[in-house]
Amino acid sequence: MPASLSLAPARLTALRSLLDEKGLDAWMAPTGDPHLSEYLPDAWALRRHLSGFSGSAGTLVVTADAAALWTDSRYWDQAQRELLGSGIELMKEGLSDTPEMTAWLIERLPSGATVGLDARTLSNARFESLETALSRRGLSLVNDTDVLTDVWSNRPEMSRAPVFALDRAQLSSGDKLTLIRRRLQEESADALFLSTLDDIAWLTNLRGKDIPCNPVFFAHCLITRNEAVLFVDPDKVDASLRERLQSQGIACAPYDQALPALIARADTDRLWMDRDRTCAHVMQTLKPLCSQAPVETMQPTVLIKSRKTEAELDSLRETMIIDGVALTELFAWLQEQLAQGRQLTELDVSDRLFELRARHPDFLDNSFTTISAFGPNAAEPHYIPTRESQSILAQDNLFLLDSGGQYAGGTTDLTRTIAVGTPTAAMKRDFTAVLRGHIALATARFPAGVFSCQLDTLARAPLWAIGSDYGHGTGHGVGFCLSVHEGPVSISPRAAALDSGRIVPGLVLSNEPGVYRTGQWGIRTENLVTPVADAETADTPFLRFETLSLCPIDTRLIQHAMLTPTELLWINTYHRRVRETLADRVSANARQWLERVTDIV
Repeated sequence: MPASLSLAPARLTALRSLLDEKGLDAWMAPTGDPHLSEYLPDAWALRRHLSGFSGSAGTLVVTADAAALWTDSRYWDQAQRELLGSGIELMKEGLSDTPEMTAWLIERLPSGATVGLDARTLSNARFESLETALSRRGLSLVNDTDVLTDVWSNRPEMSRAPVFALDRAQLSSGDKLTLIRRRLQEESADALFLSTLDDIAWLTNLRGKDIPCNPVFFAHCLITRNEAVLFVDPDKVDASLRERLQSQGIACAPYDQALPALIARADTDRLWMDRDRTCAHVMQTLKPLCSQAPVETMQPTVLIKSRKTEAELDSLRETMIIDGVALTELFAWLQEQLAQGRQLTELDVSDRLFELRARHPDFLDNSFTTISAFGPNAAEPHYIPTRESQSILAQDNLFLLDSGGQYAGGTTDLTRTIAVGTPTAAMKRDFTAVLRGHIALATARFPAGVFSCQLDTLARAPLWAIGSDYGHGTGHGVGFCLSVHEGPVSISPRAAALDSGRIVPGLVLSNEPGVYRTGQWGIRTENLVTPVADAETADTPFLRFETLSLCPIDTRLIQHAMLTPTELLWINTYHRRVRETLADRVSANARQWLERVTDIV
């Protein structure tokens, strides 16, 4: 049993004792920090500390005599394993027989009971939704920011890594401020508060190392009609960067002065605070003080940032070539090692890929922890190998590698599934169905501005045809040397049909259908795509996807009888482009492998 699990019961006991002292009947621990980051710094990973569950999404709820953790289908298998022995019940979010968290609490607590949480760790929208649901049955939601440190005596320290500049293909911060202030005027707002780290990094053209795989830094930002202030640890920004920011109209102030600065403006200014992207602690503190109702809609940086400029897209296309070279070298090496009978582990492969990417001077870090999964492990969509639990790439199963890089010229994310040994007919059927779904989305023609949720079925239909499906979305947005998961657009059946979710040029999205057979294998094929004008359309504006990623697909896993001539043409055309683009940039051995695996099928 992992050490983290053996400690979970004792930590829950300590939490319950503390709740009793505070007069709280339950505690809710979401996955979050004051910036609502998807991937947390260690200092804010309280849910992981208490439960032992290490997934990037989930909420732990603890009462005096029960504990449960809600997480989505990406993490069910992982959570089942990691919660073993913890005394925490797994709640499979999304299943019809899984109770909502509020219903679970209402069933266990008497009227008048109090539920505590740290309101810095969830959005104001979610806080108010929980508060409303609980209050209907006489339960109250209480913000307590002391529990985090009181129950976690050896809490890790926050990062003090320095901030650095990113100039590649970027509009100036001054130009970005102009775009934002135009939106302030349109919304009749006087000041915009930003605390989401990718938005702040985008605005300032700065990057950091405060969260692994995410080139961001801890800060808040306040933008008014005529000034902008970056609230950041002074030790993280040197004199040259301060001068650079000042030249673009951005002053610096200490990190902990952000909330006092907002309070000082609450009585005179109309504040814009995105209720989905501002933590509840800030908004619950400010709203009673505001003389005018705040603007709570989506902050303007989200849309502007998601729609890449032509300069950013051109930079990303070159970055895809750099990344494609590393991936080609990796898979050529992997096939050679396996052919020689070498025993490779999942971490051997991910470590080798990191080394290959790091050879390029533009490489900064992985864009997420590499998913290197063999056989049954690949049935967990977000499986992460460890030194203790990793598998060896043995014969006659599938190996899934989902990885990405943070480069100065953009962010990459790609998944390939390859055969190790001799694949079965069932493996080929599943792989070909996934590939058909991928091709269906890659070749789609659609009206400009179509809602992203309308495209999801295109990728799922071939999976449905074999009686299968997948629990995750088909595609997510990707930032520019920023978050590998970027809103507001996602290709998913759960995506709302909102104007912010329309497919327009400039977006960078993933295309990643999959199949997962518990205890057997997992398959996913992923490229990044961007919408471009369809030159063949004469009258009504239509779009199609340009595939950006460059890496061969394992044709040994194709069941040819399942493919149409059009689908075969797509595979051959894509492989010819991959070969022609990468052949002169890779080593002689990798080139031989590349030419062989991209031959006509």
